Amino acid sequence: MNPFDVSYVDLDSAVRAGQVDAVDVAHEVGASAASLGVPLHEVLDRVERAFDGLEPSFAMVRGVAVAWAETSRALQLETSCEDPLTQLSTLAHLRHSLDGLYRGAVRDDSTVTDRHGLVVVELPRQAGQVLEQALHAVDVSVALRTVFPGDEVIAQLSPRRFCVLAERRRLDQPPLSLVPVLLRRTFESPPPRVWLELLPPVAQDVTWVLDALTG
Repeated sequence: MNPFDVSYVDLDSAVRAGQVDAVDVAHEVGASAASLGVPLHEVLDRVERAFDGLEPSFAMVRGVAVAWAETSRALQLETSCEDPLTQLSTLAHLRHSLDGLYRGAVRDDSTVTDRHGLVVVELPRQAGQVLEQALHAVDVSVALRTVFPGDEVIAQLSPRRFCVLAERRRLDQPPLSLVPVLLRRTFESPPPRVWLELLPPVAQDVTWVLDALTG
C-alpha cells in the first residue's frame, strides 16, 4: 500500500475506536495524499466514508485540509520560482538571481555591492495560523511591488521576513521611506522593521548573509 492508503487505514481505525479528533492521524492523511497528488475533494470523500454516515468532526476535517494544503504548497515551491498565492519569489530563485549578478560582476570586473542591495522587511512576531501568515505575506507583496514595480526580485525569506533585490540607484531614501508608510496601513502596532542590507563583495559570502536573514 502507498502512504496515503496506510494513513487512511489508521484513520479508519481511529474513528472506529472513537478517536474522532485524532489530529495526528488527520495530518498524516492530508500530507500523504498531497505528496501523491490526490485531489483534496477525493481525500475528504475518503474521510466521510471513514465516518460511515456520521458527520466528520471539524477537527478531523480541518486537520486533513490544512496538512494537504501545507504539503501541496511546499511541493509546489520546490519546483517553482514563485509562490502562486503571494506572487513572491522563492528563496531558491533569489539565490539564483544573486548567483547571476556575481557571475556578471566577475565578467565585467565590477562589484555587486556597489550596484545592488537588499531591502529587508521583518514583520512583528505574532501568533497566527498558516492562512493568516499567507495573507500577511500577500499584504507585504502588494506593498513592495507598489514601490518596486520593475524587474526587481521580491522574495520571502521566512514566515516573517521578506526582501527586495534591487539596484542601488533605486534604493535612495524616497523609495526606502515609502515602504514602511505603505506597510503601516496594514500592520499598525508594532510596525514592521525595514532596513537596507548590503551585499558582500564576493559570492562566497552570500550564503552566510542569506542564512542570517532566514534564520
